Amino acid sequence: MLASPLHPEEAHRLQVLRDLNILDTAPEERFDRITRMAARLFEVPVALVSLIDADRQWFKSRLGVPFAETTRADSFCTHTILQDGVMVVEDATCDPRFVDSPYVTVAGARFYAGYPLTAPDGSRIGTICVLDREPRALDDAGRELLRDLAGMVTNEIAAAELRRVHARRSENDAWLYGLLQHIPDGVLMLDRGGSVICGNPAAEHMFGSDTGGLAGRLACALLGEDAALLLDPQHDSEAPPQEGGGHRLDGSTFPIEVKVAPMCMDGQQRYAVIVRDVTRQHELTLRSRATEERRRKHFTTATHELRTPMASILGFSELLLKRDFDADTNRELLDIIHRQASRLVDLINQMLDLARIEAGGTEGLNIGTVNVTELVEQTLSGLNGLGQNHRIHTELEADLPPIAADPLKMQQALTNIVSNAIKYSSEGTRIDISTAALHRNAKLMVAIRVADRGIGMTPEQQARIFDAFYRAGDSQGVQGSGLGMTIFKEIIELHGGHADIESRPGAGTAVTVWLPALPDHG
Repeated sequence: MLASPLHPEEAHRLQVLRDLNILDTAPEERFDRITRMAARLFEVPVALVSLIDADRQWFKSRLGVPFAETTRADSFCTHTILQDGVMVVEDATCDPRFVDSPYVTVAGARFYAGYPLTAPDGSRIGTICVLDREPRALDDAGRELLRDLAGMVTNEIAAAELRRVHARRSENDAWLYGLLQHIPDGVLMLDRGGSVICGNPAAEHMFGSDTGGLAGRLACALLGEDAALLLDPQHDSEAPPQEGGGHRLDGSTFPIEVKVAPMCMDGQQRYAVIVRDVTRQHELTLRSRATEERRRKHFTTATHELRTPMASILGFSELLLKRDFDADTNRELLDIIHRQASRLVDLINQMLDLARIEAGGTEGLNIGTVNVTELVEQTLSGLNGLGQNHRIHTELEADLPPIAADPLKMQQALTNIVSNAIKYSSEGTRIDISTAALHRNAKLMVAIRVADRGIGMTPEQQARIFDAFYRAGDSQGVQGSGLGMTIFKEIIELHGGHADIESRPGAGTAVTVWLPALPDHG
């Protein structure tokens, strides 16, 4: 038997065949129907849909043969795929190419007619063929009929491939849709004129729209007039995101970063626009700048505040070293040194506290669910050492909603205002601490109020109460670092709260802390 030469584009042909994912698949009625039709029309015992692999021919459909494949070297069909039309062997015993083939010597085949099957790209991947045990000829009508049957098989292969591609595309579309549904950045698809075709849920939410409400709107109405500069087919998609101003549908604005990727879809110019709301980043930047400015001011003031007690310590200790004093004078000087050293340590500790709070921000908080009544009780327990708790009267509302807070930091903040109430009021006066849950600006808030009947403050003093190193009580001989209320304010604001202060000279001071209740208790 004469071996068949390989197809001129054999490697490509094999790759196309394997990409069709049809080899070694189960029998299918749509192919079997065609082989049965071929056997009846040509009145032959054998009809096959054969696919030519690298070293075998595999039958997608077979009638009249018991095996699913044979070696390629023994097949008639490996010769057929080299031809443009029908290949006919009227009597294989007279054809030197097949006279020694097992099909002829063992199976008794004499007549063969086959037509190449093509993949969607035109590659010849196999044949439809008929075989008979008697020699015979094939007229033009028979050749035409075999070509039509080959067309039917080719159509079925193309249809299967189309369904497979469609299914794969549907899977990809579903995956892409799912990704866009959950991606946190806004994504807008624009047409060549800059109108919105669609937007993902994040974009709809970002611009304050109902689902589908962005479709048809101009990009410049959402992204600002500078958006037109980005909608250029030659725009560099590798360029960094551009900063700009977003416009919500209600007319409000917010800072955004925009990245545009020009693309062609179904022959149409399109733009994929990724929009990121950078409000939070801007707030953090402003906060960082404000914090840095405060630190510079704190450092300038702290230099003076630290020098005063240090000068006292050095001066009085130098007196003790250079001169001999009587026991009472020595004791008095040591007492001064001790008080100034204590003030210095307190000041340094408070400065370190403030620095840690400012540097850590919300990330430095150990947030948990906090029971407000327990928080107040723990704060008062920590103040027992001052010996003034008998003056404190509490009125704590039952069943208060919890807050999300760092319990240690919040206890530190409350300690500062309660200890101030003790220091700035006389020993015989009462201090009231009360709690309540109230709605403010449509939000449920927990209020903690600390009120004393002490010296009070002037409006000028109230205006400066949160300034670092400011001490409203110096004239009354009350000592302190001047950082307590600064630290208090930082902690409360980091928890999303704020404080109200009511005070009149001689009538006392009331500080009310407002903190948001946990959402599921609103």
